[in-house]
Amino acid sequence: MSHAPTLSSLVELLHRRAAQAGSRRAYTFLQDGESGEVDITYQELELRARAIAASLQESRATNERVVLLYPPGLDFITAFWGCLYAGAVAVPVFPARLARHVPRLNAILADAQPTAILTTSKILAQVEGLFDGAPLH
Repeated sequence: MSHAPTLSSLVELLHRRAAQAGSRRAYTFLQDGESGEVDITYQELELRARAIAASLQESRATNERVVLLYPPGLDFITAFWGCLYAGAVAVPVFPARLARHVPRLNAILADAQPTAILTTSKILAQVEGLFDGAPLH
């Protein structure tokens, strides 16, 4: 009877999957909930996660909290794995109706005291406009 090797972390699991089954699909996201599939392979996921991790490590976010301000999708998944690879603590925040939720976002930022915030360029533009006149704590 053969035993599967013991893995010590999710990072080790993804690394092994990328090495052994790199071209296989790791995740599929349905953009409208039913169709519009977007896929990412294990190899692509690991490459993107490592790039994000390198950036976070340069920002000294290792062992620190990082807010992930993403809608559902592959960008969120790669950012989450990037945090794992960097040794950062991911703090997911769903950007629903940003204009109405500035106080909620302020409260999360005040509580989490993140070293970095990861998001899309579209959401960044929205958030920058929201905080032009609003206090950010």
